[in-house]
Amino acid sequence: MFRKLSTYVLFLLLALPGVALAQNTGKLSGQVTDATTGDPLPGAQVVVDGTQLGAATDLDGNYVILGIPVGQYDVEARFVGFETERRT
Repeated sequence: MFRKLSTYVLFLLLALPGVALAQNTGKLSGQVTDATTGDPLPGAQVVVDGTQLGAATDLDGNYVILGIPVGQYDVEARFVGFETERRT
């Protein structure tokens, strides 16, 4: 009986901090394309303003940024020869 109870207590002590910390960051993903043709823009820079987080797009124009603190941000997409696009 005591062994079973101590196993549950140990599990709760190990699992709860991970669950509590897991909700403090988010993920941003998307695709950068040319507004007129719809073609993907590989190698475009995507930056989250106010942080040091960002990513470059892959060959299909897709990007993923992990570990963004919870909140509302402006995101900029930059590519040589195109105007910088900013979204909130």
